[in-house]
Amino acid sequence: MINKDGFAIVGCTKCRRMQVADLSYATKTCVCGNKIDLAKTKLLAVVSSADAAGELLRHMQTAKNSGFTSADRFTQSDKKMD
Repeated sequence: MINKDGFAIVGCTKCRRMQVADLSYATKTCVCGNKIDLAKTKLLAVVSSADAAGELLRHMQTAKNSGFTSADRFTQSDKKMD
């Protein structure tokens, strides 16, 4: 049984997008259209407020995407080599 208080970060099983879900509801509908059953899915993190959940989600997404290099960095390094 899940705690009915607070907000959780969950991942969509179809598109793998992480998002904030209110635990007072039984399901969360992803933007891809998939319904996530909150009683059956793994809760990645649980916090008490929506603001804290949003901040944690942004932090988790930044850590996940930090391995990519923007095209601007490549163009600047090419100019230094000339």
